[in-house]
Amino acid sequence: MRRLLVAALWTLGAGVAVAGQTPATPGVQVPADPPGMRANFLPRPRVRIGDWLTVEMIAKLQGDVARFDQVVDEEDEEFYWRRRRLGIRGELWNRVEFEVEREFGYDEEPWRDVYINVRASDLFEVRGGKFKVPFGLDNLTGSTSHDFIFRSLATRTLSPGRAIGGMAHGETDRRRFTYAFGVFDGRDVPSPDVLFVDDDLGGDSFGTTVGGRVTVQPFDALDGLPRGLRNMEFGGNAVWSEVPTGQYGFRGRSVFGYEFFEQVYVSGDRLRVGADVAMLAGPTSLKAEWLSGWDDRHGQGLGDIDLPQVFSRGWYVAGTWLLTGEEKEEDVRPSRPFVQRGLGALEAAVRYERLTFGSTDDQGEPAFANPRAVNLLRNRDDAWTFGLSWILNRWFKLQANGIRESFSDIERAPIVGTPVHWSFVVRFQFAM
Repeated sequence: MRRLLVAALWTLGAGVAVAGQTPATPGVQVPADPPGMRANFLPRPRVRIGDWLTVEMIAKLQGDVARFDQVVDEEDEEFYWRRRRLGIRGELWNRVEFEVEREFGYDEEPWRDVYINVRASDLFEVRGGKFKVPFGLDNLTGSTSHDFIFRSLATRTLSPGRAIGGMAHGETDRRRFTYAFGVFDGRDVPSPDVLFVDDDLGGDSFGTTVGGRVTVQPFDALDGLPRGLRNMEFGGNAVWSEVPTGQYGFRGRSVFGYEFFEQVYVSGDRLRVGADVAMLAGPTSLKAEWLSGWDDRHGQGLGDIDLPQVFSRGWYVAGTWLLTGEEKEEDVRPSRPFVQRGLGALEAAVRYERLTFGSTDDQGEPAFANPRAVNLLRNRDDAWTFGLSWILNRWFKLQANGIRESFSDIERAPIVGTPVHWSFVVRFQFAM
């Protein structure tokens, strides 16, 4: 807790320093940029050379501390650096975009977005490199722009993470229609068990992975409708890959990674699909998403018989309200930044979600938790998240979340026999 307080005081102090910068003193000459070059430092360091090159620096810094009413592991209550990222992104000739981003202090897959994007028009662009597979509303929302500290359980279990590949994508005017389709090279060998709360890694994909996503705003062209209905966006996505033979099925884990559904033995195809809707209306927002995945279990029964597929299914409904009255956008800009003109922006948020595991058919067999059972004993995690975010200015944000989880099978809860678990998390963030 002491480390968190120091970090929070540092955040506030840095926010005051940035917000309190004064303009140049009249009469004092500032050295001019070299001919053809322009540089500025707000909102982030950026250099522009003529009309052909723009390069800017990006940084993301997040730190968390948590408390639990039933402590499973005392180490989880320590201060933890969630993200320490630095990178650059830029543009060539207003046609070619590039980005390189790296995570520091993390040895498992330290490189995040590393790609080149070529734009022929708004309707047709091609991207190649390492980036997120186009799948899921929650998954594709940036970590520094998220309404909650953690992404939903279904997203962290079912959405594929970053992979090396290529993608075609584009959008029509006013984003009335968008699409993204790509082919990626997933992990050839399953990765070791990494910290689940690093929710940028996503669910595993092995070998060739094919996925795509489309969104539509069907009411945007209709005059006379409230703004919230006009910008309502519907999305759909699907991704296919294969799973190697072995105990690599979907794994059920709680918010902090405690296993409540063991991986089962699988072999064959992995299919994941999802649908979502989002609406922004003045200072409020409403989002909902449904995701589902299936793993084949070819030859995994006694005598090498095929077993019913194992499924993972989840959904959430979430709402937010900017108490200080700003318009809800992906990146909220306080109308009265901290110290400069006021106290920043305050946003309340609530989310209810459910994540369920089991087999698609019982074949008349009794249910067991054994990873080779014909009828897999189901388990479910239901979670409420209550959040409050203090957005000081465009760079700094403090978030606090209270999370209530309940498990349908108390014998496979984080603490056996205890169905309900509460956790409380505080995060400080600097992003530019």
